[in-house]
Amino acid sequence: MMVLATAGHVDHGKSTLLRALTGMEPDRTEEERRRGLSIDLGYVWTTIPDPAEGASARSAPGPAPATRPAPERPAPDDHPAPERPVPDHRVAFVDVPGHERFLATMLAGAGPVPAVLFAVAADGGWMPQSQEHATALDALGVRAGLLVVTRCDLADPGPALARARTALAGTGLAELPAVAVSARTGQGLGELRTAVAALRNRLPAPRTDAPVRLWADRAFARPGHGIVVTGTLTEGSIARGDVLHTGPDGPPLTVRGLEELGRATGRSTGPARVALSLRGEAPRDGLRGTALCTPGTFTLTGTADVRLAGAVLRRNSPRLTVHIGSAAVPAEVRRFGRGTARLALGRPLPLRIGDRMVVTEHRRVVGSALVLDPVPPYTGPRRAGGLRAEILAAHPGTPDLGHETAVRGLVRTGTLSRIGVDCAEAAPVAGDWLVSAAERRRISGAVTEATADGEPADANSLIRRLGLPDRALLAALLPADRALREGRIVRADRADPLPAAARTLVAALEAGLARGEFLAPTPAELAALGIGRRELALAVRAGRLVRLSDTVHVAPGVPERAADALTPLAENPFTVSEARIRWNVPRRIALPLIEHLDRTGATRRGPDDRRTLCPTRLTRENST
Repeated sequence: MMVLATAGHVDHGKSTLLRALTGMEPDRTEEERRRGLSIDLGYVWTTIPDPAEGASARSAPGPAPATRPAPERPAPDDHPAPERPVPDHRVAFVDVPGHERFLATMLAGAGPVPAVLFAVAADGGWMPQSQEHATALDALGVRAGLLVVTRCDLADPGPALARARTALAGTGLAELPAVAVSARTGQGLGELRTAVAALRNRLPAPRTDAPVRLWADRAFARPGHGIVVTGTLTEGSIARGDVLHTGPDGPPLTVRGLEELGRATGRSTGPARVALSLRGEAPRDGLRGTALCTPGTFTLTGTADVRLAGAVLRRNSPRLTVHIGSAAVPAEVRRFGRGTARLALGRPLPLRIGDRMVVTEHRRVVGSALVLDPVPPYTGPRRAGGLRAEILAAHPGTPDLGHETAVRGLVRTGTLSRIGVDCAEAAPVAGDWLVSAAERRRISGAVTEATADGEPADANSLIRRLGLPDRALLAALLPADRALREGRIVRADRADPLPAAARTLVAALEAGLARGEFLAPTPAELAALGIGRRELALAVRAGRLVRLSDTVHVAPGVPERAADALTPLAENPFTVSEARIRWNVPRRIALPLIEHLDRTGATRRGPDDRRTLCPTRLTRENST
């Protein structure tokens, strides 16, 4: 399906042209038909086959199926040939009002549509709202469409066409093919259909696997259908049963029904005009002007850094209105310089890098805004804007993986994907983290400096000093001659991350255990060795000590050897004193040791404070 929006001055025959093309009435309300003036958006459609498919193919009002199977023909090997879909000939039109009072409505209809039918009346010529619509379409980045000179039965279309060409020079609409028509007599309608078919073949193919961002241009309640929204699906696919969100905090909305051009369908793929019946709770402010998105694929943001263009560069107004999709949102402007600024939006929007917004002031188009960063960093005081302006001025204006990684230093692929960056070629260093070359050098230099004296450096302290959001990044970005062992960064050629004093203590305890002694240094002995809580904790994390209590640390293997020593007492419950005698240790070691065995299940404490060896342990011992 192809979707086109109309544009042009009020009373230049846009709605009349669509009636002649489609046989349908674009003005939906009685007031519009009575006044002969479009007030809200209208929607009509038809089928326009390619002329090359045969002279007998004729356009007819109403929708046609997206595809129909071709007749099966037997292949040379007698296997049936696969069905081949016929190109989709449907053309949908969004008719927009041309009066200056309804500029926001015009932008809501034209915003998501990739191509335009720009109408200029032969007997009216180029008018103020013609220029307003042309400026808005140029700001939206619309580059495809047709320039239609209407009412050519009432005046020579030549002067109006020449004036339109002059006005459109220098805009993205300058090279639009032109067609002169008369909706009243039918003159030129055949040429217009041919031009529409040719335009369809020139439009780029949309991404069918893209996440959905459907801007709702109508929303209402319909008995038996619940909430109904309509919009232009530019890319991606929607199917019955899909869940869409208006934001991370918004309630989920389930697609219970789906229509294309008035006909029910199970799945719709953009570009298409669709109507969705939704199950769920609508936002308090309604759905019109909001975007329905595939969950987890967009970032809802209230701040965006942009590149401004047009008359807005010469204005100092701090408050403007920005239009994107079907949304119109007030925005406060903080200008950085070099044509860049930060917009604080009146409500959050799902923006992506490269999105184009129309900027208006008092219902007049004053320029455009190109989104460069939908999730900008904190910039600081006003004087910091100059540096931010330099960074934004170098932005390519389109999603670029290399540029975004370089500018952000540390960023997740999920963050970039949600703002429109293709991360298929990304190479994360840890998890989904991407790191710029400059950030790699900064981290490597800090690690080298922290361990330059040969002593281990505490990893947690270094992570905090570097401001790393994930501790896995430090391990992944260590220089080749450094290693992370049990929370300490050491030289790779050093096997033991423990300080010298801690290594001496561990060696003494291990030697005692080899002699059958269950040793544990006193706090005074630890202080004399220069060993504090930090060194003890490091040794415990490294598996070089076992912590029995705050003041009692023993060599690994002591609890197991202590449990084995209690085997002769297994026939009857025993006291702590009896265990202490078996172990030949003072009470300050015996109590924490027996409590450790209780916690690990090697012993079981009875109500009389006596212990028994765990039955599972006895079974294991007897089986060996």
